[in-house]
Amino acid sequence: MSLRDSRGGSVRLFLAVFLAAVFFPAGAAAQGNPADSRSTDELTEALARRRLAADDLMPYHRVEVSIADGVATLTGTARTRQARDAVVREVGKVRGVTSVKDRIEVEPTP
Repeated sequence: MSLRDSRGGSVRLFLAVFLAAVFFPAGAAAQGNPADSRSTDELTEALARRRLAADDLMPYHRVEVSIADGVATLTGTARTRQARDAVVREVGKVRGVTSVKDRIEVEPTP
């Protein structure tokens, strides 16, 4: 009995699946692994926080960033509309952010 006779079908199936995974990896990723999405969002969130911490406007805002499925949600306060707009712009530049939900409140002027 040869390998082809006894396991020909399973070897061909394995080879077909392997080749499909090699040549069409996007199809496998499109089905999505929730853990991969979470880790991507966590990395994107860390990048957004780092960008805001390095921003020259840091004294002018207290903003929290959360990211889910590439959508950044900003909450907190900013001293001025210009500071809020700058924060939204900066977070929108972060790789992996597809859109920004602005929930930042501008502090009232005294």
